[in-house]
Amino acid sequence: MPAKIETNLTIAFIYDPKEPYLERGYSETDCADLADEVTINAVSNALHKLGHRVVHVPGVKPLLGHLAAGERKDWDLVFNFSEGVRGSARESQVPALLEAYGVLYTFSDAATLSMCIDKAKTKMLLEHYRIPTSPFALVPRYGLEVDYASITKEICCPLFAKPVAASTSNGIFPSNKITRPEDLESTVENLRAQFKCKEIMLEEFLNGTEYTVAILGPNDAPRVLGVLEVTWYNPEGGQGEKDEGGMAGVDFATCFSKAGRGPGQDIGTVHADINDPLVKRVADVAVSTYRVLGCRDAARVDIRLSSQKRGVEPNIIEVRLTSPLERLLLFCSGFWY
Repeated sequence: MPAKIETNLTIAFIYDPKEPYLERGYSETDCADLADEVTINAVSNALHKLGHRVVHVPGVKPLLGHLAAGERKDWDLVFNFSEGVRGSARESQVPALLEAYGVLYTFSDAATLSMCIDKAKTKMLLEHYRIPTSPFALVPRYGLEVDYASITKEICCPLFAKPVAASTSNGIFPSNKITRPEDLESTVENLRAQFKCKEIMLEEFLNGTEYTVAILGPNDAPRVLGVLEVTWYNPEGGQGEKDEGGMAGVDFATCFSKAGRGPGQDIGTVHADINDPLVKRVADVAVSTYRVLGCRDAARVDIRLSSQKRGVEPNIIEVRLTSPLERLLLFCSGFWY
């Protein structure tokens, strides 16, 4: 059973509201991770129902005002819901300030958040600790020269291309899976033009089943709350082989499949049997990843099998530490999904 949450705390609820940024001209893509009014109210109401007094802090600049005025002294805890907006270290800006002022807050620290938002740096650290992750290469930012011939000598098709520090499947389309070497340059250049300030990561595509592992607890004693197997619908099509209805399948998450359009149009999940030896291996790899990256309180670890053959290897795809709905459920309910 989850530990009982102490009530009657004064909790500073820090979040980045989506609407003000949209009104200032930011795109929906720019604001994909930010909190809408429904989510903000849901979190606030849940904390109130748990018996806490909630102080709303809508972003890093209001936080600076509270810190400068010394109002943090009245806070027992900060519920960190901030995703940040600008820069590759955007998710770590609020935790870094709170650490500087000695304020207690929930979820992973600034160093871990800064590491995990960069998928390439995450993979480098995992490789150091011999935790399996797909071979990869980095393409420099827009405007810099790229030797595509050299890349194809390092890693082999099929490849998968994605911005190195984007989230919520921003920039992920069916064409990001590259099955032919002749499609590599055009696919990557399109992404470089869209994300001019970001490197593009290329990794060997994994053909096996994908899992999401929910982990809760301190870094030295994490526990797996559950494992979900991801299922694919993705009717927008792609470069895969066509099914019986003539629709090309897409066996990975895209910006379309996370749009919330309903059953049959979005990615789905089914609960995996934690007693299954393969699922247990997946969970063990996720826990090892949680520990070496310095995660705390909660994380979602995405894993994909190298293939569907026997004896396959679970490979880390991504570690998510700042997904708002999941953090709310973890904090308020004690269980995932």
